[in-house]
Amino acid sequence: TFSTSLVDAPSLGIVTEPRAVATNRWLNGISIFLPLVGTVTGIALLPVLKPTAVTWICFSVLMFFQIVGVTLGFHRYFVHRSFHCGRGFHLFLLVLGSSAFQGPVTRWVADHRRHHRFSDQAHDPHSPHWIGETPTQSRLRGWAHAHLLWMLTGFPSDEVRYASDCLRDPLTTWATKHYWHIAVGGLLLPTGIGAIQGGGSEAFLCFLWAGCARVSLMHQLTWSVNSFGHMFGPRESGAIDQARNNPILAIALLGEGLHSFHHLHGTAAVNGSGRADPIGCIILLLAKIGVVTNVRRA
Repeated sequence: TFSTSLVDAPSLGIVTEPRAVATNRWLNGISIFLPLVGTVTGIALLPVLKPTAVTWICFSVLMFFQIVGVTLGFHRYFVHRSFHCGRGFHLFLLVLGSSAFQGPVTRWVADHRRHHRFSDQAHDPHSPHWIGETPTQSRLRGWAHAHLLWMLTGFPSDEVRYASDCLRDPLTTWATKHYWHIAVGGLLLPTGIGAIQGGGSEAFLCFLWAGCARVSLMHQLTWSVNSFGHMFGPRESGAIDQARNNPILAIALLGEGLHSFHHLHGTAAVNGSGRADPIGCIILLLAKIGVVTNVRRA
């Protein structure tokens, strides 16, 4: 909680109404711990039930599309509008991103835009350097807050203030309304693939690994941008916050870990020349074949 009165919360775009806060924290908790239970189950069963080649192929393919859904979709498109696209691809990105169990798209967009507004200052929802209005004295506590705890103890961002464009869009509001259907469908898809490829045993393996473990791994990578990505790595010349270019995250998230560059050039669809950015390359390829247009550059 904040160290001072929340009387200014509405002007800051912070929601403090108790029911809304509780609902948001419960949604986050279920989104985090439901796939985590499946992941722990898969690890516990490793001595007797090992993933097969089919399991790992399914995991790898769906993990790639999940990274695309969160980084290219939720982040670069819905948050920063770094390119334009048609309604079909718009819907495709909504489904991919929503299946990652990271909350409804309007909430995701609102939180991230608030993060950019207050980056590493008071009221940043997930900075390792501030919690509410209080500078963190412990690096460990700051890391834990930015990595996970903010979703379970913090205050949500006002979607009307920070995501009004999403609220005006019928497809985006549809995806927000049906978040749980899409998210659970993201677990059922690999289960169905496993059933077709290898029957009941493979279906269970794909549910645990290509479903639950895939989601949990993506959680950790996304949260690491919020925590490690504001603590470790070089900063761009002219940087005004603590966002860092973390090479490990950049590799794992196909270019998304170059966080200092992103904070300096927030609306850029591509990370600039000379910087590894597979997601940016995908955007440029999609532009060449006409799937996306008006690609914004640094």
